[in-house]
Amino acid sequence: MAAFQSEREQLAQVEWLFEQGKFAEGLARTEEVLREFPASFHLKFLRYRFLRQLQQNTEALQLLRQMHAMSGDNIMVVKELADLHFQQKQFPESLLYYKKLLFLDSFNSQAQERVKLLQGGLESGVSDRLADTKAEFRPDPVPARPVVPPTAAAPGPETAPGTEPPPISLDLGDGPGKPFVESPLPAAGDGLHFHTESAAELYLQQGMYREALAIFKNLFEKTGRTDHFQKIQVILQRLRAERSDRIIERLQRFLQLLQRRGGQIV
Repeated sequence: MAAFQSEREQLAQVEWLFEQGKFAEGLARTEEVLREFPASFHLKFLRYRFLRQLQQNTEALQLLRQMHAMSGDNIMVVKELADLHFQQKQFPESLLYYKKLLFLDSFNSQAQERVKLLQGGLESGVSDRLADTKAEFRPDPVPARPVVPPTAAAPGPETAPGTEPPPISLDLGDGPGKPFVESPLPAAGDGLHFHTESAAELYLQQGMYREALAIFKNLFEKTGRTDHFQKIQVILQRLRAERSDRIIERLQRFLQLLQRRGGQIV
């Protein structure tokens, strides 16, 4: 009982420091008291409030995540996580926590408005990103290398009797004599709206594998998490499948060209 009274008294002293606006002193005080009572939820939440007042947002976010891991259904923690991510413009994470807040408190009007706002903004951003890449998938109606028919005055080697037809170059669209080469991955900071795990999942669901791969690769290098490595393997398999499909399509075009050349020879 004496220990409980001591914790309550020290908590009251820390709260008084916060009310007096002595944020730096209060932050140092919470660090001392938490050494004695490391499991105190109220002291940790007060420490978070001091960190926010001192604009130490990175440490505040780290502390919030620790509290969320211990008390995942605490509405105050979930709300602070959603608000802090929103203020730092980390919109995919903010949306996840606002959705969880609505699950815990379905009548929270602020969470309802933020979910609508964030969903609309993220969907619009993905649509704009897809619109920028539509030109990459449009078939080119003009052949890159039109076959010029031989003239009567100067018959080409295709129609000259007793001569071999000219060799057909296996050009897969990357230039004469150049092998097919995959384009490099986008850098984690170039052209990506977000650089977070949620953004990578969103890109992956939309089929934007290279953007998702760049983010997961960056996250894996920073954290070393095995689930990020597994995501990288899945995306690489999908990219290889897409590359095989493109090669097959170009080989089919080559076969059609070969058949047309054979018809001209006959």
